[in-house]
Amino acid sequence: MKSLQHEKWFWTPDEGAAVPEEELLLNPVDPVIYKMNDIWGYDPDELPCEPFDIEIKVHTESVLEGLKLFEKAVKEYLEDSLNCSARTQYLERLIWSDQMTDMASCEIVMSG
Repeated sequence: MKSLQHEKWFWTPDEGAAVPEEELLLNPVDPVIYKMNDIWGYDPDELPCEPFDIEIKVHTESVLEGLKLFEKAVKEYLEDSLNCSARTQYLERLIWSDQMTDMASCEIVMSG
């Protein structure tokens, strides 16, 4: 059986992601809830694990830092709780919550 190894997630346009650099460098004022639905992991035999939804609340200096913390949390959860690894993903878009909500949230949309 192969050992688990997470593949890279690409966040910036120079890596092939679709979100403009300016948006990634924004400095959120309050903590932001980053969330993603239907995340798939793969076990050492390359079989898919059950998909899951996750959200984390963080305060960082930039959106990009928040996304990297989110990636770390997802990969740790996959590895520690499901014995799975993440495949390569590219950031497609960020869907921000309505400005009138109590706390900002950002849905992360990735493609493989």
